[in-house]
Amino acid sequence: MMIWITHLIALVALNAPLASLAFSSHPIGSTPSRLPTTHQNTWLEAVRSADKHPTDGDNNLSVSAIPERTKSKHLERRKKEWISRSVRYYSTVMREEQRRRNGQLKVDLEQEIKVENKFVEMATKHYFAIRKVKNGELKHAERLYRRIINELSTEDEGHCDHAKLAVSTLLLSLLLQRMGDVKGTRSVFLNFFRLITLSQEEDEDVECACSAKVLQAFGLFEMKQGNTFKSLELVTRAVKLDKTLAPVLLWKQFRDVDARLGRKQKIAEIQR
Repeated sequence: MMIWITHLIALVALNAPLASLAFSSHPIGSTPSRLPTTHQNTWLEAVRSADKHPTDGDNNLSVSAIPERTKSKHLERRKKEWISRSVRYYSTVMREEQRRRNGQLKVDLEQEIKVENKFVEMATKHYFAIRKVKNGELKHAERLYRRIINELSTEDEGHCDHAKLAVSTLLLSLLLQRMGDVKGTRSVFLNFFRLITLSQEEDEDVECACSAKVLQAFGLFEMKQGNTFKSLELVTRAVKLDKTLAPVLLWKQFRDVDARLGRKQKIAEIQR
């Protein structure tokens, strides 16, 4: 799970749509000496494979280097490749969730087709939003992301099937950070948890990888804002939902916060 928030902003700017889930694990600029290598990387690898910036085949040409007469076909091919990789990413995330919940993946061909069609539709919407970001139309991209989230919030996806909502939330939060809207970014994260079952107390202990990824992103965002104790609290909750994220608590930023919190609690006990 390398290169979280700061790396993601750059990737979004370079038309890397779903790479926003690969958040920077070191928001204050210090790279951990050793990065965790647990199977949480399944999520990241899916994202990376979904978001490689397409080039012009073996010649590795950028769009600007292509003659005008072939640009249209090139861009259309890039769009199809982007959507195809995004669909594979969504499918990977959803299968991971189903395995975690059911112990194994139950294959239902008809359901698989319906789900894939939804993924294609969602990937297409994200593609257009990403294009707006790349073209500098940030406000337009923001409206598109908010519209997507509003549409998703009305869907009945069932318990913990929040992959599409999580991706859209992370993309919007990154865009707002790029725009310097700290308050808006925080509001987007909070809105995500109001929309999903995590907001219900009885479900707080249920494992949910999608929610955990958003919680971790929220925690790293708060660390970047200097809210260290809040950051530790959020990341700890993320680990509670997805044990594969536990190595993040070993990073220096969180060890330091945990140590300060421990000293603070000891002083409070002495003063009682």
